[in-house]
Amino acid sequence: MKPQLNTRELTIYLPGLTLAVKVAASMEELITDPADEDNIPLWADIWPAARGMARYIWECLDFSGQSVLELGAGAGLPGVVCGLKGARVTFSDYKPGALELAAMNARSSGVKDFSCFLADWRDFRLDRRFDWIIGSDILYDPKFHPYLSRIFEQNLKPGGQLLIAHPGRPATFNFIEEWHKKTGRPVTEKIIPVTIEDPYFPYYHVHIHQF
Repeated sequence: MKPQLNTRELTIYLPGLTLAVKVAASMEELITDPADEDNIPLWADIWPAARGMARYIWECLDFSGQSVLELGAGAGLPGVVCGLKGARVTFSDYKPGALELAAMNARSSGVKDFSCFLADWRDFRLDRRFDWIIGSDILYDPKFHPYLSRIFEQNLKPGGQLLIAHPGRPATFNFIEEWHKKTGRPVTEKIIPVTIEDPYFPYYHVHIHQF
């Protein structure tokens, strides 16, 4: 029998929209081996990059009739907002618990046209192309860049767009610069201020790249 995922609720405020979003009750409870970075449950919370991306999507984009693949979806906040802006959303993550949260949040927010795809970036076998591929803080580690490049090439429609959010990571800037050199695609950037309830690091500037 699958163990129950204990959750807690976060309130996410966007201009004119309030979302009640479920995350894991405790990340610590989900850690089985602290030395195994693949099993650190980063999917279990909503990080600043996802909050910044959600706000950017809500304020700046319209996905009516378009398909969106969210990589590293975790609790699925950006994908949920895409769904509220008219997208057909596919949430993807490599942990079943993440997709459980994403589906829960999509349903509770009124998103009806969504699916979930369980896969590791290193062995990503999704035979579909999308109008958009989005990801919040997914390019933090250069060792994943070749796998993500392959996914972008294989799963983005011709003329499709990428949307990447991060809190100013050099590895992400480097990837986007190399991708621009490789493809010639223009890149736009916007910085979204994000405040979270953290007594030590409450303020972030989230970089949003659309290309």
